[in-house]
Amino acid sequence: MARLNRSNIVPGLKRALVSSKCLDGVACSDNQRIADYSLFFNEQTKLTKPAPIWRYVEQKSKTPISGQVWMDGGFPNSIQFPLLKATLTLSDGNEIEITPVEMKRGLQYTSSKGMPKIRRWVDELYRRVHKPPTMDAGGLPSSLALLLTPGGRYGVVQAIRMLVEDGGCFLAEEVIYQTISPTYLPRKVRGVPIRSDNEGMDPVHLKQVLSEWDEGSQGRRPHLMYIVPSLSNPTGKTLSEQRKKDLYNVAREFNILILEDDPYYFLQSSLVPSFLSMDTDGRVIRVDSFSKTLSPGCRIGIVFGPKQIVEKMTVIQHPMTGGPNALSQVIISKVVNTWGHDKFLKHMEKVASFYKQRNDTLISYMEKYLTGLCEWTPAGGGMFQWVTLLGVDKSEPVVDRLMERGVFVMDGSIFSVDLASRPNIRLCYSRVSDTQLEKAISTLADVLKELRDLK
Repeated sequence: MARLNRSNIVPGLKRALVSSKCLDGVACSDNQRIADYSLFFNEQTKLTKPAPIWRYVEQKSKTPISGQVWMDGGFPNSIQFPLLKATLTLSDGNEIEITPVEMKRGLQYTSSKGMPKIRRWVDELYRRVHKPPTMDAGGLPSSLALLLTPGGRYGVVQAIRMLVEDGGCFLAEEVIYQTISPTYLPRKVRGVPIRSDNEGMDPVHLKQVLSEWDEGSQGRRPHLMYIVPSLSNPTGKTLSEQRKKDLYNVAREFNILILEDDPYYFLQSSLVPSFLSMDTDGRVIRVDSFSKTLSPGCRIGIVFGPKQIVEKMTVIQHPMTGGPNALSQVIISKVVNTWGHDKFLKHMEKVASFYKQRNDTLISYMEKYLTGLCEWTPAGGGMFQWVTLLGVDKSEPVVDRLMERGVFVMDGSIFSVDLASRPNIRLCYSRVSDTQLEKAISTLADVLKELRDLK
């Protein structure tokens, strides 16, 4: 296996590393703060400029509000909005009021970065939970910045669009979150599969793939790694802290950016430190969401990443979506600011306990009906259980028979980063009753036995 040295690094990317003294309070091991992310951007991203209207926004921030007359933006008059106020009842019986002023803000256009109040709350949550080493006031390209997006998926899709050229590739596990593939396959972008074991992505195989990469025959070596580290969709696996450190060290050695897609983080019974929490270099782009904790319908995603990347993503988001839904931001902001961070985290413990119990119940039925027919490693929480079907080469015939009997599960093949068939299925047990769980698992057992008899 070839060993990496500085001459092996992709031309240009080695210039992105800078040796600098650590900022006060920031733990750095060998001072590899990244100095320039444009070397990771694809050509389209490099050419993307702010919309012309942004100069008006910049000027407004320099002028006293009392002296401003706004005749620039196409804002409708809020006097004509039919909604005036609202009262929301929470699951604990408490009520919160959306005042007329708050309602006006929620019904109007707002900042494409997200509203200031909810941004401040999220920023403080990350300081408390993740303690990112690059969350500093240094103003460096690698200093951490925040962007709210229309759902977490948007942040993932946009990061891949920004950082991978058409026809290029990124690193991923053998099976990944399937909804993102239609956004990159038309660009002839491919995922390079890295083997996994029961602990998740294998750092030894990751290093082997990167060190043996031949740019002459394989094209430019990938410089982005995509991973769902907590209670993963689809496998339900959670990376340990040590596994994350091992993967991070490989990323440092080969100057790889890590796209940490982590919407299930708070569904863990015990929170494992995130990639972001150990990121001394500024090479982690973390995507999070309120979807699994408060509401998927609100479509509010969270992107924390290096300032230079997040600023470019904001420039792209502005003309495409205008930012996340304003009324959703008002509602979520009102809830979390009423609760405070402590009560929010208590709610997360309750949510995690609920999903652990659901997984325990599922596993009990699997042990009862599927022993000898399938193999699995209990997810221990979250929403998904990955199952290997024994005695079959691919899952499609099994899934087809299940659908005929009114049981719907997902083919393992749709998650394959190389689109190959595989003898796996994904079970989502989050909103299925105990009775329905037993019916589904016993039906799966019947189908597998029938297919064995046909052989």
